[in-house]
Amino acid sequence: MTTDTQTPQTWTRVARIVFPPEGEEDTLPLYVDFGKATPIDGDDQRLELDVVGGTDHPDLIADGQSRLLPPGIRVSFATVFNGFPASYWRQWTVATKVRLRLEIDGATSVLIYKSNAQGRSQRVDSKTTGEGTSELTFDLPLNSFTDGGWYWFDLVAGDDGARLISGDWQVDAEPVRPPTLTIGITTFNRPDYCARTLMTLATAGNLTEIVKRVFVVDQGNKNVKDDELFPQAGELLGDRLRMIYQANMGGSGGFSRGMYEAVKADEAEFHLLLDDDVTVEPESIERMAMFASMCRRRTIVGGQMFDLNDKSIAHSFGEGINKWRWLWGPVEDTSNRVDLGAANLRRRATLHRRLDVDYNGWWMELIPVSVIRELGLSLPIFIKWDDLEYGLRAQTIGVDTVTLPGAGLWHISWVDKDDARDWQAYFHERNRILTALLHSPYELAGRLPYELSTLDVKHSVSGEYYAQAIRLMAIEDILSGPEHLHRTIKTTMPKLRELTKEFSDAQYKADPDAFPSVSRLAKPKFKTRPKAPNMVTVVPWTLKTVIRQMLPPTKESKQRPEAFVSHANSKYYVLSQYDSALVTKADGSGAAWYRRDPRKLRRLLARSASARSALTLNWERLRKEYREALPQIVSLEAWEKTFGITEQQQAEPQQVPAER
Repeated sequence: MTTDTQTPQTWTRVARIVFPPEGEEDTLPLYVDFGKATPIDGDDQRLELDVVGGTDHPDLIADGQSRLLPPGIRVSFATVFNGFPASYWRQWTVATKVRLRLEIDGATSVLIYKSNAQGRSQRVDSKTTGEGTSELTFDLPLNSFTDGGWYWFDLVAGDDGARLISGDWQVDAEPVRPPTLTIGITTFNRPDYCARTLMTLATAGNLTEIVKRVFVVDQGNKNVKDDELFPQAGELLGDRLRMIYQANMGGSGGFSRGMYEAVKADEAEFHLLLDDDVTVEPESIERMAMFASMCRRRTIVGGQMFDLNDKSIAHSFGEGINKWRWLWGPVEDTSNRVDLGAANLRRRATLHRRLDVDYNGWWMELIPVSVIRELGLSLPIFIKWDDLEYGLRAQTIGVDTVTLPGAGLWHISWVDKDDARDWQAYFHERNRILTALLHSPYELAGRLPYELSTLDVKHSVSGEYYAQAIRLMAIEDILSGPEHLHRTIKTTMPKLRELTKEFSDAQYKADPDAFPSVSRLAKPKFKTRPKAPNMVTVVPWTLKTVIRQMLPPTKESKQRPEAFVSHANSKYYVLSQYDSALVTKADGSGAAWYRRDPRKLRRLLARSASARSALTLNWERLRKEYREALPQIVSLEAWEKTFGITEQQQAEPQQVPAER
């Protein structure tokens, strides 16, 4: 953080103009754009490029600290990492003006633009530099950005080219609270990722004064301390690093431990939750700290998630919950997996709206320590829905969540995961019901019972007997009452993994010879491309399918699979038509043999009817029990017992053990 007090007005730097490191050309669309954009018309805006031979310009990211500006080419900084999200600063912080400062070597035209919530832009200022080094400033008001809009700038170098030496965005305010934080990283058997993150934090000069402590909660048997990078990272961080070893309690247990330690240490204003399988940009951490420190009231600030394997793709720009369906997803009228390499900020009108979110994913979230002290820790639910529930709980005490554009990290995507079919299906089911009991504004949680019952049928007729069995196990645990949460957090996941031995549809094998070859002589199940039943056909389709499912499978299907079905095509209306099939895993690493079993189907459907009826009949009682128990469940005292922290350990600083 730097503050300029040479003038009567105070200006505080809140964001630098940054570029990706060398070797990360795939991320360039997040930092710069090229050419002149035509006016936005929906999401079909054309981009008129004045560039010959492509638009990557890797020289922009391979020139040390300053950046080359090729002659005659318009370089636009209308991007998520270098534009200024004016509407967010206008809505949430004490700032009323923003200043752009640029240091440029060489003759250059500088053009300043603003946009509104509809994505329509206008030029608001411009200047031209001469030969040699020039420092320019532009003071810009924030009063016209109530519901959306950005500031950005374009640079066009003269015939001899130019060089952008440095640049930053400043605001006309000082922090309301100290921009200091601790970091809590939860990790499980990803020592290489976590060690790289520690090295990034250790070598980030801009974070030296901001980050007071880094807590690494290691819950695996492949420890971070054994990675080759750890000794150097540990030495650089020194006593700012604290390693904590505990049993695997999932993300909720790991993050809760970091939150617990942050409250007990009481040495920073904020605590940052950070996932382990990420690549983090230190500039983003500083931006989040500065934004949170200038918010008018206590605010949770989240970073955006980008795909670690497809780096120009944003997971989403804001997360919300459909309260009628009780289902998470991107904020209304936005979408997941936004490809900024295909169309950047100037070409996507929806990105100019200010998005008000319900929560931020716990891949990167900054929480005021005072909020943690008041609200408590996470629900003890291992994984899934913990971040959303915390965001909703924070709203009950008037604490909002903001997902800040321009702050983010790269995280391993869950696009190639089977989490609706594997052991995680239990946590999806239980925690969706649990959070609805705690926070749904509707009787019986609106449409939720219908949607969950529909999923029962889909899993059952698809031969996904394992997923359905553990979903029913989740309902039984909900019915047992809130005391099961802490009691089972360490034991449920191993139990779920053990159950896979009883279901062939949960036993994925990498060896193609592990299964009999697929029979290709049988009559095809589909004459045309299969389609999901619609509102007109769904009832007859369901009746016909369930009746067929009750009949014995063919003898041949028991000996050889009838088909090989890719994960992308393994929909319920496809799988339900086969007596047996090989179904690939989402990440392509293997396949499982799905085999239709009428007896299992009948048992599962009967259990489903019984469990859903019991849940409905006991809903009001359960809602009252869970809501009354919530303060105690999330309290530091309850978590201390689960962590196994004794009174002596509370009084004495924990030392890093030599061995786990």
